[in-house]
Amino acid sequence: MNLTLRQLRAFAAVADAGSFTEAARQLHLTQSALSVLVRELERELGVRVLDRSTRRVQLSDTGRDFYPYVQRVLNELGDAVTSVGNLRDKKKGLLRIAAPQLMACTLMPRVIAAYGQLFPDVEVRLTDTLPERTLAVVLAGDAEIAVAPDGAAAPELARRPLLRDRHWLICQPDHALTRKKKVRWKELQGSAFIAPTRDFMQRLQPALSAAAKDLTLTPVHEVSFMTTALGMVAAGIGLTAAPSYSAPLVRAYGLEMRLLVEPQFYRDVCIFSAASKTFSPAAQSFVEFLHRFVDGKGAGR
Repeated sequence: MNLTLRQLRAFAAVADAGSFTEAARQLHLTQSALSVLVRELERELGVRVLDRSTRRVQLSDTGRDFYPYVQRVLNELGDAVTSVGNLRDKKKGLLRIAAPQLMACTLMPRVIAAYGQLFPDVEVRLTDTLPERTLAVVLAGDAEIAVAPDGAAAPELARRPLLRDRHWLICQPDHALTRKKKVRWKELQGSAFIAPTRDFMQRLQPALSAAAKDLTLTPVHEVSFMTTALGMVAAGIGLTAAPSYSAPLVRAYGLEMRLLVEPQFYRDVCIFSAASKTFSPAAQSFVEFLHRFVDGKGAGR
């Protein structure tokens, strides 16, 4: 059996209108084209669904039984089309995002809140992770996109640049270096420096060596979380460095930020997704919004 949607709509329209003429007008068809569709439907079913007379058209006994099923099919199809349209127009949807813990508590909440003002029916769920676990969340299918500092990524992931962020000195408000607008890395030599992540010095040292052969920095502590480093700075244990987008958290700890120069240490932040999948409408709109947000307000300060 090969029933078509046009045949079902033709039958329902005639049944509702009680007239081929009126049904044809509603469907923007000629009466003869409408009659052909109904005849094709009856031929496929092997039974008449409409009783015709010179004065009126009404449902046959079989047609009365068949009509509720047709209405259900047409209604459910209409709901499905509306749902797809809402997804396409970003009126609703579900988006899962992964981000490392520092970004998840600084940049991402501000972006998600602002995005929600424009697309209140798109549900955004944020997964905060260890930095080394962020991309694995996307690979496992538990998030559609990840926003994270650039680094080695599996070939199954696509990388889209988002921003190039610089690092700042973090110190207590009464520290002598707060009198400067910019602080050179060599001015930190001899200070108690706290590396904010385990791989920080590995990434930083090539930039220091390129700036000066004798420029080295030996941390007194290497921690796993920026919050630990900030807590230690707040307690007077030492100094640390943090990206621009950490500014809200730095302020919450009552600490100061000063730009670090000579060299300026940058790290790219990217959007990662499965290379084999296209963005959902919600993800596409979020990524576009994220770019506008970063371009318009900067990453943090």
